[in-house]
Amino acid sequence: MINYLKNLIQIIFAPSRGWEDLEMEGKHGFLSHRNRRLDESGGRDGASFSKEECEWVEHEAARQFRFGFMPCIAVCACSSFIKMIYDGGPGFLGALQMAIITFVSLFLATQSARYAFQVYMPRLIGQKDDTAKYSRGRSMMMIMYCLTFLGLITLLSNVVKVRIALIEFLPLYVVFIIWKGWKYVGVEERDLGLFMIMATVSILGSAYLISFLLNALI
Repeated sequence: MINYLKNLIQIIFAPSRGWEDLEMEGKHGFLSHRNRRLDESGGRDGASFSKEECEWVEHEAARQFRFGFMPCIAVCACSSFIKMIYDGGPGFLGALQMAIITFVSLFLATQSARYAFQVYMPRLIGQKDDTAKYSRGRSMMMIMYCLTFLGLITLLSNVVKVRIALIEFLPLYVVFIIWKGWKYVGVEERDLGLFMIMATVSILGSAYLISFLLNALI
């Protein structure tokens, strides 16, 4: 989780460098994993390099989801209880409702965004199954880091007692983070416009739509 937060902070404050470092970290991690596996197998290698890299990136994304993303959004959701200490703040049930909505909306947004990426990214980048599988791992990384940033905005708004207009506009920064990460997920520059529309709607749009629906239902 510490490494996840380190990467998140760098992506927030220096998106271009953050995505580049995340890519390099992934490549170094895969090469270390591959070298260990070759040592254990006596140098015998039955899998292709690209296929093995696909599987490792997807496995790493799943591990970051369990041990990085989920704990982070849980903390952000629990920050709703901080509002109870302020004058005019919600009661326990109101804070609990806010926490549930925050956590569930961010969790479901990852699933809807992942589905959208899996459907449209292979068409967008024009790659076959093996490479698209590798893209799914990186796409999931982008989804998680962007939605974690949205969770941090919620945490900030819960901690700060005074309503600050700037906080209301911070979610738009997600669009900038996505834009700086187009090379990371393997998109060609000619397809950047379509990618930005798809990624923004699937990540930012789904999070707020799910949150709106949950607020209306609960």
